[in-house]
Amino acid sequence: MEKNADIARRLREAGFKATPGRIRIIEALGAREKPMTVGEVAKGTKGKLNETTLYRALEAFAQAGIVRRVDLHHSHAHYELQKTHHHHLVCTNCGAVEDVAACAVEPMEKVALRGSRTFASIMSHDLEFFGTCKTCTS
Repeated sequence: MEKNADIARRLREAGFKATPGRIRIIEALGAREKPMTVGEVAKGTKGKLNETTLYRALEAFAQAGIVRRVDLHHSHAHYELQKTHHHHLVCTNCGAVEDVAACAVEPMEKVALRGSRTFASIMSHDLEFFGTCKTCTS
């Protein structure tokens, strides 16, 4: 877990003021290793921030690359701290989420660019795998 001084530095480097509320959001995301809903982040901030404020902050953080917005095919967004590049395995039955560190997408990016008539570069990609976990298949 990052210290407040490290979180404040990260926020300032991304162009944000290091307010107590913003620091609480980063702390809440850092306390858990899985993507979180806005409601879960709100609980992690001990109810000090309303959901509208959280949505705005999380979206701004995502634009700045501090957090990553993750689509787990639920009816709501999930967020996680942007740390190392990774993907997710998601159980469509129980909702379990597991990080996947391996990434073999870079060769696919090159193929996609060679086949594109209009794109010159790819800056990022997101990839989630959906299936059933071992617990749900037992």
